[in-house]
Amino acid sequence: MNLVTIKKSRTEIDLLVLKSRLESEGIKCYLKNEFTTQLMNYIPTFEVELQVSTSDLEVVNRIMTETESNYNATLN
Repeated sequence: MNLVTIKKSRTEIDLLVLKSRLESEGIKCYLKNEFTTQLMNYIPTFEVELQVSTSDLEVVNRIMTETESNYNATLN
C-alpha cells in the first residue's frame, strides 16, 4: 500500500478532527511521526503527517473540500 501525506502539523491535535472525519467514512489514516513529535516537541523541524492510501485520495479530497466549505460557512 502506498501512502501519501495529505496534511502536516507540528502538533497531533491539529490533525485529529480530520482523521476522525475520514475514519468515519471508512478511510484508514496513519499519523507519521506521531510519537517523535511527542517526545521531541522542542525541535521545530519535526511534523506529524496525516497519511492515507493513494487509492483513497479521490474520496479524501472530496471530504476535505466539503469540510473546508462547511467550516467557511460557519464563519460567515
